[in-house]
Amino acid sequence: MRERNERMSLAWHIAKLDRVKKMPALKDMLTVKKTRVRQTPEEIEAVTRSWLGSRSKKEKRGISASDAFNSN
Repeated sequence: MRERNERMSLAWHIAKLDRVKKMPALKDMLTVKKTRVRQTPEEIEAVTRSWLGSRSKKEKRGISASDAFNSN
């Protein structure tokens, strides 16, 4: 399915670009893949502790973890 969508997108762009009067700059048409900044072990631990802390507070108030996820 993904391959088919990519081919359909390519065909659409070829047909569309064939009709434009002024060709857009290549850099404007290319997408740039953003690189994610890797978290340090300390950052991962801080996020985990924060998540677990908020989870335990909700459980003390009578809100289960599954209820907390379904509330959004």
